[in-house]
Amino acid sequence: MWTTVRVFVRLSFLLLVAWFGKASSQVRPAHPVVVVVISKTSADYNSNLVAIFDEAHRNLREADGSQIEFKAIITTSTSNTLDSVCATLESGVSILVDMSTPQLSNVLKSMCMKFGVAYVSVLDRSYYGFWEESMETETDISLVPVSMQMLDIVADIARSEQLNDIAIIYDDTFDIQNTPRRVLTNVAAQHVYVMLEREPSMVKETVETLASISVKSFFVIASRSNAEAFLSAFSTISIQNFSPNIFVLTKDSNLICGECRPLNNVLLITVITQETARKEFIDYMKNGIDSDAAIENIKADEAMAFDIARLLSRSVANVTATRGVFSNIEQVDCQTPPDASMLNDSQAVDLVEHMKKENLNGVLGTLSWDEADGAMLYQMSLSVSRLHFSPGTLPSRTSVARWSEADGLQTKEALVINTGRRNYRVVTVAGIPPFVYKHGNTNVTGEVTYSGYCIQMLQKLAEEMGFDYTIYDVETVGSMDEDGNWDGAIRELIDGNADIAVGPISVMAERENVIDFTVPYYDLVGLTILMKKPEFDYSLVKFLSVLDEEVWGCIIGAFVLFSGLISIFDKLSPFSYQNRKTESWQGVTGTEPRVFTLKEGIWFCMMSLTPQGGGETPRALSGRLIAATWWLFGFIIIATYTANLAAFLTVSRLETPIESLDDLSKQFKVQYAPENGSVAMTYFQRMAEIEYRFYEIWKNMSLDENLAAVERAKLAVWDYPVSDKYTKLWNTMKNSGFPDNASSAVERVLEGNFAFISDATSNKYQTLINCDLWEVGEEFSRKPYALAVQEGSSLRGELSNNILKLINRRVLEELKTYWWTKDEKECPKIEDESDGISIRNIGGVFLVIVIGAGLSLLTLAFEFYWYRIRPKQTGLTKKPMSSANSHNQLTGSMNSDIWGDGVNGNNGTTDDKKEFSVIPSSVPSGFLGLDAGFSTTGFEFTDRF
Repeated sequence: MWTTVRVFVRLSFLLLVAWFGKASSQVRPAHPVVVVVISKTSADYNSNLVAIFDEAHRNLREADGSQIEFKAIITTSTSNTLDSVCATLESGVSILVDMSTPQLSNVLKSMCMKFGVAYVSVLDRSYYGFWEESMETETDISLVPVSMQMLDIVADIARSEQLNDIAIIYDDTFDIQNTPRRVLTNVAAQHVYVMLEREPSMVKETVETLASISVKSFFVIASRSNAEAFLSAFSTISIQNFSPNIFVLTKDSNLICGECRPLNNVLLITVITQETARKEFIDYMKNGIDSDAAIENIKADEAMAFDIARLLSRSVANVTATRGVFSNIEQVDCQTPPDASMLNDSQAVDLVEHMKKENLNGVLGTLSWDEADGAMLYQMSLSVSRLHFSPGTLPSRTSVARWSEADGLQTKEALVINTGRRNYRVVTVAGIPPFVYKHGNTNVTGEVTYSGYCIQMLQKLAEEMGFDYTIYDVETVGSMDEDGNWDGAIRELIDGNADIAVGPISVMAERENVIDFTVPYYDLVGLTILMKKPEFDYSLVKFLSVLDEEVWGCIIGAFVLFSGLISIFDKLSPFSYQNRKTESWQGVTGTEPRVFTLKEGIWFCMMSLTPQGGGETPRALSGRLIAATWWLFGFIIIATYTANLAAFLTVSRLETPIESLDDLSKQFKVQYAPENGSVAMTYFQRMAEIEYRFYEIWKNMSLDENLAAVERAKLAVWDYPVSDKYTKLWNTMKNSGFPDNASSAVERVLEGNFAFISDATSNKYQTLINCDLWEVGEEFSRKPYALAVQEGSSLRGELSNNILKLINRRVLEELKTYWWTKDEKECPKIEDESDGISIRNIGGVFLVIVIGAGLSLLTLAFEFYWYRIRPKQTGLTKKPMSSANSHNQLTGSMNSDIWGDGVNGNNGTTDDKKEFSVIPSSVPSGFLGLDAGFSTTGFEFTDRF
């Protein structure tokens, strides 16, 4: 029985213990509870962060006496942290402040949404990968971390000082390792991210690597201790021609670095604290947290934690005043979340609304809601100070700039100090005018100098970027052999002998595998054909070259012969006008009958060859036959001349010159080839190889026995389906021989029957200095010209930016105009024979007009002299004569041989004298052979004609 009593007593005791334990577990906190989840990294760096929240319930009390209790949870593993948060939520919580990690933030926010707990995020939104307004709820609010706001100054400094080649050297205090690397977003500057090292050996290795890629500016974004360790190690490193500007961004208020040696240009960026709130914060810290707290020891994260505690305390008091009570969310079970119908989140909604209305005078600036950003942030200001290091003393400061959210960066002086001009080694390819000229000879005492378009552009870039350079030249730009080895200027860059390659360097894919190119500084340049100008045979009497000289001689002889024959036939024929004068003259009322003297015969033959016609024909049948013979001869000669002239002009137009690569490939008279080892040679060689590969693919497919018969039949064609244009061109070029250099190529072109294929710029320059050359064909295989640098060199970005500046200012266009016109010669215009006959070929026709007009003027002058001036000089008298007397006197003068028949008054017969003793009045006086106007001159001639 005693045994049964003892068992009963023991069970009763256990039940009482269990009941008291349950009752005690249901005891809820009397004050609103805020759980703060802090990342271990932040807790380690900010040693007072947890204490600031823990002391809030004791040191932060509002006017109404209300206070809140903070419970800090430091993250460890994800599962352990969530267990701790759930345990705290089950004991009753009203607000959760998330200062954790990207892995936990989404889970914590989801838990708060399920239980109606207000969620305050102090994480960068990039943690979520992307952010949309639809992701926000009425029960959560975001505060922009102080580190994210401080990072904004980096981009502003880079833009203001036009920095390039930047190294971001960081530790884990700014969470850069977790957030996307967007420190220099939208900044046109090459940059690299490097994790900060503390060990001197590792620092040296890092710095040497950065120096090898020409980094010029460091942004050390780290804690004070890490920044001091880096600077201390860096100050002991000596690298020639390397002195970067160093910007130190830290959340601490000071940088001591007592072991740092003097450095050239170190700038410290810190937060400017507000005096009233700063004093309150220092007093808060001294009251049980850190008795040594001072302005020099303030950390930005700890100051923000203090402001968050004040903000929540004030907001909770305001909600309490509005609602009458602010209670914790109870009956929370992480395993079984409540139904939506049971959820009451109005308290969290009210808290968020009151927080958005607050304008807290915080330690780091006014903390308020920003509608544009959709978050609460500080109206923060940062100070930029230049540090001056002296051995054994703390560095002194000189304020050089100030940055704020509203005004951006405002500088008092230049932040970047050029501690020494950089010196780069430049390689060029001489002898490619107008891009590069080489002056002087190293074998003589004269100094080698360079000039040209590219050299002047390099000088402009050196002025813009502030560097010096030493320049030397090599023979070629560079080509790759079968083993992938390069030569020329490209080899110099690969071996590190040169920093920049300047010249007409084409951007090519295989070159980009081993070096880097800047943006193009010149237009697209292709390949063209250089040939000797065609020689045109210009002649003022080219129309006479239609017939041979012998033919022209025979025509002239026939003309003289027939002129004489017509005169002789008319003289001898008894039926001519001059031999049958009486019969011929009877009934003549108009123009007198034509007597064909030698002069009239010449005139008749000449006019018969023209559309005007020869005039009146001979009267005698024999004369008419000889005239008809001449007409037939003239018709045939004119028709033959016209036909030959048309054929002559047509043939000259059909002889078109070579105008394209296709024209060149279709002919066999002119040889052609590019320079040996040039880009043009590589182009044709590769095009031929590609055609051969296509041929092999087609051949293998058509002979593949694994294919079905139908498929093989589709491939079995008689004609080669792929063009072999470049294969033929390449074979012809190999037979023609490749010139060793441009000079020998030009000599071959001038000798004739050779075409040189080269860059359009090279060929264009040759046509400017040599009038016997011309450039034909459209450009093909066009590629831009650019400067080349070593692979991975930071000079690429800086050179590219400054080239674009020169282009925008039209500086390069002015250089192009100057250098292309500098050596240009005045060459005669090339006439296109296909456009028609030029004045230089048919000018003889107009010369005939000039000569004819000149002879006419001379004849007129002779006539004027002979008939007007000469009679006065020889004593001829002028007396008035009646027409009758004039007629009688002329009648009495018929004894003279006016007929041209050799019969005069003494030798003629009596019948003749009687016949001609009286001239019929109906015969015009002009028929007598005298000038028509002479019958009325009034002169009396005492001498016979």
